[in-house]
Amino acid sequence: MTPARAQAGADPVIDVANVSISYASGTRMVPVARNITFQVYPGEAIALVGESGSGKSTIARALLGSLRAGSQLVGGSVRVGGADVFALPAPELRSLRGGTVALVAQNAGHALTPSLRVSTQIAEALRAHGLDASAARITRLAELVRLGDPSLLQRYPHELSGGQQQRVAIAMALAAEPEVLVLDEPTTALDVVTQRAILDLLAELRSTLGVAVVLVSHDLGVVAEIADTVLVMRRGAEVEYGRTAQVLRAPGAEYTRTLVAAAPRLDRDAAQGPGPADPEHREPSRDGAGAGQAARPGPGPVLACRGLDVRYRRGAPLAVKGFTAEIMSGETLAVVGESGSGKSTVAQALAGLIAAENGEISFAATPSDAAEGSAPAPRSDLLKRAGRRSLQVRRAIQLVFQNADLALNPRRTVGDSIARPLRYFRVVRSRAQIAERVESLLTEVGLDGSFAGRVPAQLSGGQRQRIGIARALAAEPSLLIADEITTALDVSVQAEVLDLLRALQRRRGLSCLFISHDLAVVQRVADHVAVMKSGEIVEQGTAGQILIAPAHPYTRQLLDSTVDLSTAVKE
Repeated sequence: MTPARAQAGADPVIDVANVSISYASGTRMVPVARNITFQVYPGEAIALVGESGSGKSTIARALLGSLRAGSQLVGGSVRVGGADVFALPAPELRSLRGGTVALVAQNAGHALTPSLRVSTQIAEALRAHGLDASAARITRLAELVRLGDPSLLQRYPHELSGGQQQRVAIAMALAAEPEVLVLDEPTTALDVVTQRAILDLLAELRSTLGVAVVLVSHDLGVVAEIADTVLVMRRGAEVEYGRTAQVLRAPGAEYTRTLVAAAPRLDRDAAQGPGPADPEHREPSRDGAGAGQAARPGPGPVLACRGLDVRYRRGAPLAVKGFTAEIMSGETLAVVGESGSGKSTVAQALAGLIAAENGEISFAATPSDAAEGSAPAPRSDLLKRAGRRSLQVRRAIQLVFQNADLALNPRRTVGDSIARPLRYFRVVRSRAQIAERVESLLTEVGLDGSFAGRVPAQLSGGQRQRIGIARALAAEPSLLIADEITTALDVSVQAEVLDLLRALQRRRGLSCLFISHDLAVVQRVADHVAVMKSGEIVEQGTAGQILIAPAHPYTRQLLDSTVDLSTAVKE
């Protein structure tokens, strides 16, 4: 029992009683949440967890009386700060939002207005509640959330890091001194160092302000770190509810056990990574140039970088300085580091989204390019953007994007999206062959052929990411670049995508450049790890060397900042 709850006579600041919510679909009402009940006391934190579509975000937004169009409360009551939220007149409901309960949206970068300076946005949050918007008060809010340098208040959102944007969003939410903060996946896109800082900030705010926290998250490590109680939801219903340590240590429900088992953990005693893909289990070729053919460059490095320099525009500082690394055939190199470390810039340069300024890149685009035990010859076109590279190289290096929602054309069917690289690279020619290969690729990523006729809006996040992988595989690459591909996925879906990636590597002999800030995920997939800070590699070696016995202080800081179930569950 937390100190806040233990106070004599304390009343809950949140009281959700038998809440059921449905939305209209044609002539019928579809339940989104059914008979949900929980309480939260001042200074406490509850986590709402579950897979996509579980109803957790619907319940969180119900605390603000904010339901999506067509949805309605069909049973129960929601009381926040003593007020019956769904019985309030519109003026009082507007006052409750931000005044009693405030929302911190999932993506602070998207939630902030790009054309307004930070100070202006905090001032607007104050004025919205009739409060003084003086420079002194704005500065105090910035100090409360540990924003740091006062000059940051005069910057625009795009000039801030992800962690700084999140602090600004929290400052705006705290403007009217609410009793409850609702945080929707507040650390999902943040690196481990920034994540640790945000979690420490939330703990401090709970302690100093007595604010209650409602956390919507799929990251069970974060849940274990911050939440006093946890409500596990599935398909709109409660699966399990109780004290966090009890639920996560000894879950009573099979579904909760599945979530806990799927959560990535950093095993600090592990000796090595998962091992290279087995060349004996590569998928045989089909149609003379079938899946996996381009992914057999030989036993040497499939890619080698020497002294790679990258900058985004002329006159700007280098974003990547002297990047030197190799990716062996069939293996995975993970590049890790905090935001701004340059890891995603490396991925973009190798994929041809931006040009490299200096350096040397050797790449085995075909089996004949790879000599036994040595790197292939350098290719000058690999320093250029993709449009100036040979068709052969463009086909051999494929990128799977972080955000599958944005990477897929919302107007194209899944089949059309997968067919485009088949046509562009002339993998197969006839319409019948294309349809057959699309179905084969869908099967390979764990989806049936019926998905070919769907559009992205009809897919879950995990399904969209599988489509992104299938589209990349359509070109039959030898190198797959995976840029934070599991960041926004639920833990069970994340585990499925990681298992799929390793299975594809075994079948096809694929090499992989894996970009991530999650060291527990990295340990699950990587053979070798390169750690980047401020655009440079500070340490690299086998996954076992880097994650078990790091030599560099920055790597140790990353490991110490990692939050997962193996370290966070406590009494």
